[in-house]
Amino acid sequence: ADESPEAVFRLLEASQGRAFVLFTSYGLLRKTFERLQGRLEAIGLRPVAQGDAGRSELLSRFKSGVSNVLFGTDSFWEGVDVKGRALESVIITRLPFRVPSEPIQEARFEELNQRGLNPFTEFTVPQAVLKLKQGFGRLIRSSTDRGVVTVLDRRILTKPYGRKFLESLPETTFVTSPLVDVVERVKAFFR
Repeated sequence: ADESPEAVFRLLEASQGRAFVLFTSYGLLRKTFERLQGRLEAIGLRPVAQGDAGRSELLSRFKSGVSNVLFGTDSFWEGVDVKGRALESVIITRLPFRVPSEPIQEARFEELNQRGLNPFTEFTVPQAVLKLKQGFGRLIRSSTDRGVVTVLDRRILTKPYGRKFLESLPETTFVTSPLVDVVERVKAFFR
């Protein structure tokens, strides 16, 4: 599938909310949220976005069922605990690569380059793989939890490093299909 707002909308409609939509960029989050907010409310969902309130406030709204779709970035990929039916779908819009502009990242890149190693494969990919695992882990917090994780970034299938992402995830049923089919599978899962 692709990371378009349309894909996000169709998936949220299929799961009837109960979802985190995770972004790597705040700008893309805001743009997507603004495009979808009215449409989501029109089908009875209650979306909230990071930036509208503090992190703990957003989480408590989500857990209490006041909001059933949470659009979040970085800080929602990890350390968030929502058990049971409140959260049964996680939509990952892009693989969580970090921008190598932070001084610590740059220093690490420099050091790897000097050692003749490729910073992308040695550092950026493993870091993003770990982050994806954490994002995936938002969903299954106990043995009775169930749900669907959708990755909208084609690179997980088209790039050689995509395999590393897939191999890092817990044993699960993988489906690779056009959006229409994925949406149908999600609907069937929640029936």
